[in-house]
Amino acid sequence: MRGVTRLGVGLLAMILGAGLAGSAAAAGDTGMGLGIGDAAPDFTLEDFATGKPVSLSTYLGKKVVMLEFWATWCDICKSEMPRLVKEYAEWRGKGYELLGITLSRGDDKDRKKIDALKEKFKLAYPLLLDSEFEVATQLYKLSGPIPLKVVIDCQGKIRYTHVGDYADGVSEVPFVLEELTADPACRP
Repeated sequence: MRGVTRLGVGLLAMILGAGLAGSAAAAGDTGMGLGIGDAAPDFTLEDFATGKPVSLSTYLGKKVVMLEFWATWCDICKSEMPRLVKEYAEWRGKGYELLGITLSRGDDKDRKKIDALKEKFKLAYPLLLDSEFEVATQLYKLSGPIPLKVVIDCQGKIRYTHVGDYADGVSEVPFVLEELTADPACRP
């Protein structure tokens, strides 16, 4: 693993710029190099709370997984946390897992910010540290704004993506989860 790469720094600058602009891209324009129907690349990242490794492959064949790419400085990311907490509580026992992938250097300052947000919003879902930005930039080819939601079915295929907030304030995620968790191949 390398330190913060030029690509990672460039991504961070681009995301920061997009976040400050306050504009959300259209759902189809995620700034991610993967699309609907593509296989979701497996990864292993450190769980913020436990320090243990968490791999996407642990959930495949068992649960529908949503990856939420976010950062502590992203206001939209923070504003949607209460909704994510509510959806997670509602769907967790129905074959769903939410993995919050934090774009963070993982230093003490960032860890304090993540911990404060975890406490404030009572985040019960796993927060994974992408401190090298490798999962975001290399595996998922993220080159655009956050927050980015990527829903993966039980067979490991990307089935839904959305960047930014929801213009009407209504999340599409429960509708996607209703369909995907009904798949007989997906059992908690």
